[in-house]
Amino acid sequence: MTDTLTYHIVPENLAEHVFNVKISIPASQHDVIHLSLPAWMPGSYMIRDFCQNIHQLEALSPTNEKQLISQIDKQTWLVRNAASGLEIRYQVYAFDLSVRGAYLFDEYAFFNGTSTFLEVKEFTENSTVPISVQIVNNQLARNWQMCTSLKQQSVVESQGHATHYFSCDDYQELIDHPVLLGVVEKHTFEIAGTRFHLVFSGKTEADVERICNDLKPICKHHLDLFNGLPEKDYWFITLLCEAGFGGLEHRASTALMFPRFHLPMRCESDIIPEQYQQFLSLCSHELFHAWNVKRIKPEIMISPDLSSEQYMEQLWIFEGFTSLYDDLSLARTKLINAQRYAEILGENMTRMNRTQGRHKQTVTQSSFEAWSKFYKQDAGSHNHIVSYYTKGTIIALALDITLRQLSNNRYSLDQLMQLLWSQYGQTNTGTANDVIQTLCKEHFNIDISGFLNIAIYTTMDLPIDTMVQSIGLTLNLRSRTSVDDKGGKASKETFKHAFGASYKDQGSGVVLQTMSDGSPIVQAGAQIGDVMIAMGQWQVNSGNLQRLLDNQQTSTVEITLLRQGRIIKGTLPIQSAIYDTVYFTIQNPILFDAWIAGTVTL
Repeated sequence: MTDTLTYHIVPENLAEHVFNVKISIPASQHDVIHLSLPAWMPGSYMIRDFCQNIHQLEALSPTNEKQLISQIDKQTWLVRNAASGLEIRYQVYAFDLSVRGAYLFDEYAFFNGTSTFLEVKEFTENSTVPISVQIVNNQLARNWQMCTSLKQQSVVESQGHATHYFSCDDYQELIDHPVLLGVVEKHTFEIAGTRFHLVFSGKTEADVERICNDLKPICKHHLDLFNGLPEKDYWFITLLCEAGFGGLEHRASTALMFPRFHLPMRCESDIIPEQYQQFLSLCSHELFHAWNVKRIKPEIMISPDLSSEQYMEQLWIFEGFTSLYDDLSLARTKLINAQRYAEILGENMTRMNRTQGRHKQTVTQSSFEAWSKFYKQDAGSHNHIVSYYTKGTIIALALDITLRQLSNNRYSLDQLMQLLWSQYGQTNTGTANDVIQTLCKEHFNIDISGFLNIAIYTTMDLPIDTMVQSIGLTLNLRSRTSVDDKGGKASKETFKHAFGASYKDQGSGVVLQTMSDGSPIVQAGAQIGDVMIAMGQWQVNSGNLQRLLDNQQTSTVEITLLRQGRIIKGTLPIQSAIYDTVYFTIQNPILFDAWIAGTVTL
């Protein structure tokens, strides 16, 4: 059969956050069809159960007769008498303000195909039936605009509505193009034959022209590294919000969420503050994923089963390597200077040092268990797990240094990424668990297995302090300067005594939010959620707790806790503050600048 499978979606009710969806299924040899919705989406490794927002599902014959629908499980339905064709109708409740789901309100409509488009299994599995998508803009009076990387064929306006017609080769493509329909600000620029569209939802005071200019060198860096992007258009679709942060990669776009007032305004200077730098790094990270995740990917992700978890141990490559390049590209393009980049490396190392779980879980285990642990973290997770983002970044840095050392600076992570692209990404071949070892041996004649066995299959710390000396850096350690201290910078004023918990003001004291195993506060018998009222004879708050602790002259001090209405006394041991905060000093600026630039000896 060559008839088209057609999806039709319209934002039906903004106040009630409802999309109406229709699927026109052509006549076929299939008397029985199965409908299903993904349980998760690539790039976000957690069961989301998007099916919870599917309502009023019905099936109609060509003569408009209702057909019986049998539900098989939470996300799968069966319909009989389908051979003559069917029209499937349902509603999607869209009130998930995130980059993963669907959200509809007075300012815009946003959705991912994974949360809105049911798959018709008999037409999408091992089938070449083309897919047509019709998205209705019924808010022209509100000046809503269409923004998506879907391949648009035409637009038809009628009676104050505009219907946009798109085409897809298969269901995997259909669900890999998020859609933003609403009031937007959009700018376009071109780099090396690829048009980049920067879109912000709603009205904004941001200096969008400046943001475009800052993104241009980042885009060029990535395009140069991989010798182009196999897409003529790429979209940065940003949902502006009051508070929120996130990004999700797609083959020709990324969906981002970012606080609107963390972006630069038109009247402000050209200095890049930390909050705006985070936006540029986020854009850099998600664009890098267009190669490293969307095309270079594990074998299991070539055709993943979206109905259940897909376990893999390689996320340290795909998120870790990408996390190194997101900020490194800012330094290479001079958006930030070498000193700021050294601070970022120090912040990454600090996060790693403060994660006690790095001694309990390997980075490959972190990847494999992402579904049950990394994406389901609680206040105690840092004691038990390690982030494949954070440790993966450190491994990527160490791998680059190791390749340079073993090749007399002939090979680096850049050449390795290019090999991953040419050997796997461009050929749509999935990567095996030993892909890094294989490429280094076959193309660089370097046996990297000894290094990687320690880095990814053990919980041993890598000797970063000695390794970074070869790129002109010295690693330094100190204690914290505050509860919010992220590291990265030197400081003379640091904590004298250890406490071991993060906290914030609450009521008559401070509530303990996270606690480190074995720390003084744990030894004192406290637990997460306790409100610490006093230290000795003094009431505590977030401003004086550490000062009181540092002022102690004895070996212990009594603390008073409030736990579910009970007063509890504890004895806090006075111990020296832990030196878990990292900052780098640039000992050889020429060497460090050359490393940032990616210089190799040809």
